[in-house]
Amino acid sequence: MTIPAITWLVYALPAYILYPVVFRVRYGKSAVAERFPPRNLYGWVDFALGACLVAYSVWIVVGAHAAAPISLAAGLAVWLVGCLLRIWAVWTLGPHWRIGQDERDTTTEYVRSGPYRFMDHPINTALVLVAIGQALMTGLDARAMFLLAFSVLYLLLQAGAEKKFWSARVNAGRGHVAGGR
Repeated sequence: MTIPAITWLVYALPAYILYPVVFRVRYGKSAVAERFPPRNLYGWVDFALGACLVAYSVWIVVGAHAAAPISLAAGLAVWLVGCLLRIWAVWTLGPHWRIGQDERDTTTEYVRSGPYRFMDHPINTALVLVAIGQALMTGLDARAMFLLAFSVLYLLLQAGAEKKFWSARVNAGRGHVAGGR
């Protein structure tokens, strides 16, 4: 197995499989807020991200070997920053972390502490950083470009949807702000 495959699995398995299980045990509820089939554009974009992540996982593990890396050291460094940012963001959210949005869930709060003091979407930004790291390690092959393009598109689309969701909720008085600026 190649270093890009190992780094991807070290990122993806805990982020998308292990932590939702830990979340369920720790907080007694599912971290997945989306339903299948998705009910709205936000849900479909989340579903598309899931499909992209599964496709990339298969592609990077069983696919053809990557071209020569641009910089293995730089790729590992950017990948590590992305991993650490995601861990910090999810840790900061605690019981308010979700995969997706559920407008009926009144237990989540708008968080403004940890990395959320400095940026609005650190988890999505972390995915972009991991994708950049993967691209540097795989030599900008088709797999890396696929992951990078989709992660940037996801960040842009979901950032707008999340901003709209939380603005409406906080302005309507249904959302509490945790950890002020």
